[in-house]
Parts: sequence; C-alpha cells; structure tokens
Amino acid sequence: MDVPVPGNKSIRSSEGGDRISYLPQSLIEHILTFLPLREAAKTSILSTSWRDKWVNLPSLIFDDRFWTPFPVVETSAQYYATYGAVPNTIDKLVLNVFRVLCYHRGPLSGFSLSISQLRSYPAHVDQIMFSLYGKPIESLCIAIDGYKLPSRLFSFRQLKKLQLFGCMFTSSKISFEEFSMLTCLDLSSVKFPDVAEVSLTIRCPLLSALTMKDCGSAFNRLDILIEAPSLGLLHCVGSFSSLWVKEAPLLKDVTINQTASFAGHPKSNGPSNFMKLCGGCPAIERLSVAIQLFEDWGTLELIRQPDPAVNLMMLRQLKLNEVCLSFYHDMWRVVLLIQLFPNLQELIITTTTGASQKADINLPNQKLDRTRHYIASRLRKVELNRLQGVLSEMRFIQWVLSVTPKLVKMGITLSANIEPSHQIKTLKELNGFQRASSTAQIIFK
Repeated sequence: MDVPVPGNKSIRSSEGGDRISYLPQSLIEHILTFLPLREAAKTSILSTSWRDKWVNLPSLIFDDRFWTPFPVVETSAQYYATYGAVPNTIDKLVLNVFRVLCYHRGPLSGFSLSISQLRSYPAHVDQIMFSLYGKPIESLCIAIDGYKLPSRLFSFRQLKKLQLFGCMFTSSKISFEEFSMLTCLDLSSVKFPDVAEVSLTIRCPLLSALTMKDCGSAFNRLDILIEAPSLGLLHCVGSFSSLWVKEAPLLKDVTINQTASFAGHPKSNGPSNFMKLCGGCPAIERLSVAIQLFEDWGTLELIRQPDPAVNLMMLRQLKLNEVCLSFYHDMWRVVLLIQLFPNLQELIITTTTGASQKADINLPNQKLDRTRHYIASRLRKVELNRLQGVLSEMRFIQWVLSVTPKLVKMGITLSANIEPSHQIKTLKELNGFQRASSTAQIIFK
C-alpha cells in the first residue's frame, strides 16, 4: 500500500464532526508517535484536524511493518490477476521511503531503517543513507544484516544515540572520536573486516551507556579502547581479545562476557587484564565477568599485592561466571578477589557446566589457613549456582561461612546431573558447617 500524501481530502462526519476531530494538536501528535509509520499516514483520512499530521513526526521508523512484499510463490502476473494490483517491489519500497522523506516537514531528529528485505540491496540502502546527510538527526538505528557501513556515517556528528545491528565496518581501525554529542552506543552482531587485527576506539565525552553484543569473530583480534568520562553502564559480550577501559570515573555497572580468550600473558611493559578493566573505573558498584578474565599472571600478582591505583571501594556486587572451584587457580583467584573488595555485599558464582568432568584438585589447607584472619565484614548475600558437590567446593563454602559475620543468606543450586544420594549427603554436610554469622541461612534451590 502506498503512503498517503499530503493534500488528500478528509472524511467528515455527517454531523459536522466528532470527538476525535477536536482533540488538541499536541495530543494528536503524541498519539501518532505510538503508531507504525504506515498506520500514522492513514490517519490523514480521519478528519481535517488529523490531515497530514504524520508529516511532522520527529522520528521516522522504516521496519517490516512499513513494507509488506507480495508472496514470493507468485509471479507478478499471477499476483496482478489474483488481486488486481501491481505487486510491491523493492523499487516501489525505496520510492515510498523517498516520498515520506520528501513530504516530511520540520526537523527530523530520529531515523530507523530495519527492513529485512533490504539486506540484498545495499545500493538502495546507500541511497537512503545519502538522503539523510545534512539533516539534524540525533538518533540513528540501522539494522540491515551484512550492510557495509559507509564512511560518511561518521559525519553525523550531532548524534546522541546510535544503534547498529548486523552491519559491517569496512575499516580495520574504527574510531568514534567524531561523535562528541553521543550519549548511547549500541552495537549488536556487528562484523569487522576479515583481517588479523582490528582496533575499536571509543572516545566520547558524553557517552553514558555502551552495549556491545555478539560483536567480532574468533578469526581476528579485536582490541577495544574506551575513554568515556561520563560512562555509567558497560555491557560487552562477544569475541574480543582485549578490552581497556582507560578512563571512566563514573562507571558503575559492568558486564563482560568474552567468547574468545584473552591474550594470556600480557606484555612485560603492558597492563594486566585486571588493570585494563578496573584501573580507570574507581566507581564500579556492580561487576559481572568470567573468571578467565583474571587468568594472566599480571592480574594474579596485582590481586595478591594490590596497586594503590586500583581502588574499588565502591564495589557492592560481584558476579563471577564460568568458575570451576575444582581447579586450584580458579578457587584461589576467587578467594583473593573477595579479599580485594572490602565493601562487597553480594557475591554470585556460576560454575561451568563441564565441571563434573574435571579433576577435583584440593586447595591445600595451609593456603586457606593464611586467610583465616580475613573478615568479609560487609558480605551479606552469597549465591552459588550449578555446584557439583566435590570436596574443593565444600571447602570453599566452609571458608566463606567462616569469614562472613554479617552473612544473611547463602543460596545454593546443585547441578542436575548429581545423583540424589550424593545430593542428600552434600546437603547434610553443608548444614553442619559452622558459621561466623548467627543469622546466616543456607537455602537450597
């Protein structure tokens, strides 16, 4: 269906009007913002008050609701014979998009393009993008799988919000330094050139939220550098090799889940993984990472002998994923991390699903004895998920219970593959552990 154009006559009520005709103009414009673009355009026939109001929409959203192609099982001739109309084509789609842009009035602050059929027509997407240059767009969303982003994307320097889904960068060195007004950056399933090394630099003084999901690949090294003094939220999930948060003094919420391994041992003159992530973020309150992030030796030494430059006094919640408490190094890193954060209030640990196939390596008693003097005075809630019930896990739980005088709740979830008899034995043993907190409850889920 074609988009109605300005100038169409409205349908008047036989009684000279109705309630919908006398709605305030501001309310009409507000209602239109909740409608798909095609439906908003159709409101022009309601009454004189609604005529052509859609052309003043501050944001235009072109998605699959805007474009409905004819069934692919029918040819154009069959479609015309059946329905008495010319089938929608890609050319007609692009024409309708340009008609909307042509008739649009006033400033265009938001633009979204996510029509799935366009993934096979990158030249048409380029034409649409080219028509946007020079417009005062503050929010831009491009969701076209495999679309190669043009270099002129970085000319939208007035952007405050940028969302890219399934798109591809063509350069191996990407920098967001030009976006001085950007406050929100969302990259999902974004691809990079098939080269050995790719660098992504994000230097945005006003950026407050950065989300990266399923970006990069295991075939190239992706190094991410972030300098964002206003950043408050960082969620990064994907195949990256290095993540360096160099300056983010206001960062509070961090989630890191990397599907490709870090470059194990850092260079002798380079910072450790821990320093890269936490060295420039003293205000972190919630941290969720995989324990493998701290596997390099530089990180382990930094945990043992804290650097005054790393001050995480604000950390309240720590989530550690993919932990195997049967591995000596994993357990020891967890113990050291707990000691590193004196104001920690909530600890959540999720073990790996394959932990049951790994050997049970007991942590020497003398190692834990060295930490008996330590008191986690603020830790109130502990959650342990998918435990296997092995000896090393039991010793770790015993240690946690002995150093947490303020503990209120310890939630434990056992793995589903544990035999019922072993589950009962494990539960009885856990209930028999001494606790530093008289109010601590062990709850089995």
